[in-house]
Amino acid sequence: MKVSIGIDGADSPRGGCTTHVLYRLFKGLLKEGYIERVLDYPYLVRLNPSIPFKTRGNGAVAIKFELRRDPEDLLPFVAGLVEDYLKELSGGVSDVGLAVAFGDYDRELVDLYHEALTDYVHRLRIVELVEGSGGKLILPMGLSRGCVGAIAAIGWPATRFTYELLVYRSSSLPPREALVDLGRLASVDFNPRYRTFCSFDADAGRAIAVPRGPDPVLLGLRGLDPDRLFEALNYIGISEYIEGWMIFKTNQATGDHYVPRASRDMKPFRTGCVAGEVVSVKLAVGGDVEVRVHDGFGLLVAYVFKESGLTKMARNLVRGDVVRLCGAVKYWEGIGGVLHVELLEVIDLAELYLKQNPRCPSCGARLKSAGRGKGFKCVKCGYRTKDLQPVVQRVDRDITRGFYVPSCGGAKHLTIPKPLVSADITTSTQAPVRRISDFYYLSTATLP
Repeated sequence: MKVSIGIDGADSPRGGCTTHVLYRLFKGLLKEGYIERVLDYPYLVRLNPSIPFKTRGNGAVAIKFELRRDPEDLLPFVAGLVEDYLKELSGGVSDVGLAVAFGDYDRELVDLYHEALTDYVHRLRIVELVEGSGGKLILPMGLSRGCVGAIAAIGWPATRFTYELLVYRSSSLPPREALVDLGRLASVDFNPRYRTFCSFDADAGRAIAVPRGPDPVLLGLRGLDPDRLFEALNYIGISEYIEGWMIFKTNQATGDHYVPRASRDMKPFRTGCVAGEVVSVKLAVGGDVEVRVHDGFGLLVAYVFKESGLTKMARNLVRGDVVRLCGAVKYWEGIGGVLHVELLEVIDLAELYLKQNPRCPSCGARLKSAGRGKGFKCVKCGYRTKDLQPVVQRVDRDITRGFYVPSCGGAKHLTIPKPLVSADITTSTQAPVRRISDFYYLSTATLP
């Protein structure tokens, strides 16, 4: 029997990580003989970034496998393991969600994934799904806010994906900065063999792959090939004891939340893209840029923040340009919904013209107006004329048509960063399930 388990909300300001729970659960399921065959890499699914009560990492996880033992034994085992993990955090977690789907019911949850990715989902929606599943969708720990993410992770169709290898620090060691060779970490993205991306922000001199928070993740390597990620980990090296590591298939860096919408539908707590004509561009306090766009349905207020690295391009927009703006909508007091821009596409550029007085045919200086209806005069040599007309010249723009996305340092989890603008993340990264973690490796000889 096919089983899908989803978890969300198991991290807190005091520590913990939802991916770490799944690492422990996967290990426990194998040890106790529950897994006959793993059907795919574990899922790490990032959800709507505009929801105000999202967890620290805004990520849910799921694992899918063929069940070997009795499903009635499975539910208390999974719930017990998750509860034991939460006890280690000494409180601080109240909305953890645990969901289990049986058979192919995960295919019925794809719509819920897209809703949780791009909009607000009420708990009543979860109640409807559970009650209408005929026992194929169960919440072993009851209904909570985290159940939205847990079920959404199960429903993720995984049509666009990247991978991330997460290394977990040993619980016997105190939290500290990871003992990682930063020189090798900074160079790994430049080696095409490993197919990694956004490991290091060269502009800021910051290791993106090394988390700063109190969670158990020591290192997170993102890439397009799971087997190459394991090779990259060996290349970088970690000079301390670790609990283990696991590779996740994930919707990170895919832009999966960029759904087309009309401006009137860009309500707070939604994500999406609006294409329209620029009405105004204004430099805000602190270097951010306000862009107002009309798409024929209404006016959209959008902000491009300095941290995104896109403000230089946004400042060069003018009234009449046609653009597509993508991101998440958040509520601003006094304004309402404001789009926080993550991606800027310039579709068409308005033509700019500069009107100037002609030059003096005698000395070459720029002529001045001699007064209304009196033509022009040259203050340098005294030349006067009524025969010349102002000169109109087309102005070259400091921006071109195309996509503009943040650098690795300014990209959110779901945002497509610069290294992946031209990458094919729909088919080229598909790989058979082989080496998933430090405790699970399926040799090529046993693959079907």
